[in-house]
Amino acid sequence: MKNRAKEILTYFALILVSLSFFFWGLVQAKSFLAPLSVAGLLAMVVLPVARWFESKGIKRGWASLLADVVILLFFVLFAGIISLQVKSFVQDWPKIKDRIEPKISNLQQFVEEQTGITAQEQQQMLSNKIPGGASGSNNQGQAGVQSQQQGSSMLSSAGGYVASLVSFLGTFLLTFVYIFFFLLYRRKFRKSIIKMAPEEKSDSVHEIITKSATISQNYLFGRLILIIILAVLYSIGLFLSGVQNAVLISILASVLTLIPYIGNIIGYSLAVGMAFFSGSGLAGAIGVTATFAITQFVESYILEPYIVGNKVNLNPVFTIIVVVLGGALWGIIGMLIAIPALGIVKAVFDNIPVLSALGYLFGDEDIGDDDENEDSFFKKIKHWAMNKFNSRQKS
Repeated sequence: MKNRAKEILTYFALILVSLSFFFWGLVQAKSFLAPLSVAGLLAMVVLPVARWFESKGIKRGWASLLADVVILLFFVLFAGIISLQVKSFVQDWPKIKDRIEPKISNLQQFVEEQTGITAQEQQQMLSNKIPGGASGSNNQGQAGVQSQQQGSSMLSSAGGYVASLVSFLGTFLLTFVYIFFFLLYRRKFRKSIIKMAPEEKSDSVHEIITKSATISQNYLFGRLILIIILAVLYSIGLFLSGVQNAVLISILASVLTLIPYIGNIIGYSLAVGMAFFSGSGLAGAIGVTATFAITQFVESYILEPYIVGNKVNLNPVFTIIVVVLGGALWGIIGMLIAIPALGIVKAVFDNIPVLSALGYLFGDEDIGDDDENEDSFFKKIKHWAMNKFNSRQKS
């Protein structure tokens, strides 16, 4: 019994050490692996576009290039919309600030009434938490030194900003070079994987790769289309509700829907906050609430079954875990690619008998109450949408 316990502890320690080195390696190789991973995901997203070009008689090289240009133009257009919205938000910030300041004063007064901490003390507490928030010297010589240091710091910051911009543009272009070659040589990559397997298992490996790739591509492409539709629906609802920067808030909210529960809460909070700060008031908040309620209903019971389907449904627990892990490893990029990567992993595991248990663990199968014998109104609508989607696929 002691030997068995010792063996289990040894294996557990080895697994922990291996995972530690694995995650450490991922962090160290971020500059190489991050653009490669993003390119792989985007190549799977845009693969239906490349196949469409090929079906029109265009050769694979040109079809891959055109599909690459399509996804590049999409991101350029996306960046342009975001920059315009950010510029509008910056221009509106003085007005928003004027509306926020009375609310902050009311909040400080409420805190003072409840805790006895004056507004000045609250401000002092906040300033002490901000580096450089307090200064205890008025010496003119020291002020001159600080002025010189600030000038030098601004120059170094400008240099760092230029270097970061050049690095970002280089990585951005490199990602699309990767996408082009992934699309162009996708058949060679598939054959290479098949050649690694024993000859007697080549047919089964080919079938696994085909099924996994198809499901992953449909999932990623469907998610992208769903995010675009949600952004449009949110934009219409928020614009009618009188919310400023409706497009920016809508894009953020639609991307955040990738994270179950938490993403919807964050997106809704941002929209309600902007409704109050932009002067829409209670009517705007009600409009935002109605917009999110209707859009979430349409997404869950109509759009998602038709566009994404039910092939890859992820466990909310593991979805949140991989988002947190991706953020800890690679920052924002890691958070954005974590959920699509988990969807691909689940699709692959579902088609490999040895790993099907992990695919089941990562999915949302059998999640819910065991005593749900009678379908609710919403479940009936979902079943109807799913049946329509399945019958449309068979036809």
